Amino acid sequence: MSTYLSQDNVPSPLLYAQHCQEKLTRFQTILEATGYDAIIIGSGHSKVQFQDDMPYPFFANPYFREWVPLGKRAGSFIQISSTSTKPRLFLLIIEDIWHTPPQNLPDGYGDALEVFEYSHVDELQKQLLREDQTIALLNETNDLGVSADHLNPQTVLNQIDFQRRSKTAYEQDCIRTANQIAAPAHRAAEQAFRSGASELEIAAAYLAACNCSENEMPYGIIAGVNEHAAVLHHHNLSKDTREPRSFLIDAGVACNGYAADITRTYAYDTGSDFAAMIEQLDRAQQELVALGSIGACPLELHVQSQFKIAQLLIAFNILQLSAEQAVDKGIINSFYPHGLGHHLGCNVHDKGSQLANPQGDQIPASKTHPNLRASAAMVANQVYTVEPGVYFIPALLDKLRVSDQTNSINWAELERWITYGGIRIEDNIILHSDNSLENMTRAAFLLDQDRIG
Repeated sequence: MSTYLSQDNVPSPLLYAQHCQEKLTRFQTILEATGYDAIIIGSGHSKVQFQDDMPYPFFANPYFREWVPLGKRAGSFIQISSTSTKPRLFLLIIEDIWHTPPQNLPDGYGDALEVFEYSHVDELQKQLLREDQTIALLNETNDLGVSADHLNPQTVLNQIDFQRRSKTAYEQDCIRTANQIAAPAHRAAEQAFRSGASELEIAAAYLAACNCSENEMPYGIIAGVNEHAAVLHHHNLSKDTREPRSFLIDAGVACNGYAADITRTYAYDTGSDFAAMIEQLDRAQQELVALGSIGACPLELHVQSQFKIAQLLIAFNILQLSAEQAVDKGIINSFYPHGLGHHLGCNVHDKGSQLANPQGDQIPASKTHPNLRASAAMVANQVYTVEPGVYFIPALLDKLRVSDQTNSINWAELERWITYGGIRIEDNIILHSDNSLENMTRAAFLLDQDRIG
């Protein structure tokens, strides 16, 4: 596990304290730039289902989780002021005999904060609101009754999102730890697939291996067997068992609110052509990982990934034209309909990846690839995913079949691949300030392999 882990399998209090001080400096710069005296961030409140008394699972908002690893602690607030030496954390304390006690900070983390307790919003308002201060409140609801102009001001959100592109050492370690927890769970899912388990049983094996509940996942587990591997977000997991051919799992784990986001694909027959295609995509994925560097353009990296997917399809006799033609004519989009990757952090698809500056100016979308999540040049200490894929999606293939490019496809060969669904391979990467790349996912799988011998 990480060098900085405490006994509770989370980054150490010292690393967390360094994180809070670095974030405090960043946020005080934001306060100076935006003219506010303080930023108050609420964790949010639980919501009850319509016409029912059953609450939805609670998740604190990412702006709060960036500061405090209390993703399940509703009704909490953190204050960052222009003059404070520590962030101030306010925890709601109420008598409740019906539910388990609220989530607490990991041991030692409280030393980095000034921690207060409150039981009613009136107490909170007296503590947080002053007539001589201008306050920005970031929260889903206006609990404190600030002016509407100061509830989620876009100027502040832009500044925060822009600085989130560069992760502190603590944030990096949270994501590294999440990868280390997720790796053995991915192996358990593969073993369940090879034993003939249903998709739902595979997901259960994953959760058991990482010792997490479904509501602790940073996103819903995607577990597609055979044709379901072609569904990019396959969450409606089947309870039925079927003769296994292929399996795609996209699943993560969260550590202190920071996500791992990992995808692997497996062939049941390890000697099949599909297994060979997985191996070729895996090599291409590692070549794409190696292209990351400070200042690199995500659009250019995505185009490189398109060429590699086209070359793969040509090698397996599916495309009957050059890779350049497949990309230029847009044919490749029918087999690879998403981007190469995204930023990763408190949000699985983290913020700031399309901002040109802290003022919130957006980088113009590419005319050829308008839906890419990341367009800003890569920066030091960025954490991101690299996840090329190749899919055999009937809806997209049907459109291609009746297009003017239909002769570019070897349809007889393609038919036998449709039953496999598709392939995606996704790793989580840190681009360090010395321009070196750390593949947290591959390192986690190697660590798990060493553990099991």
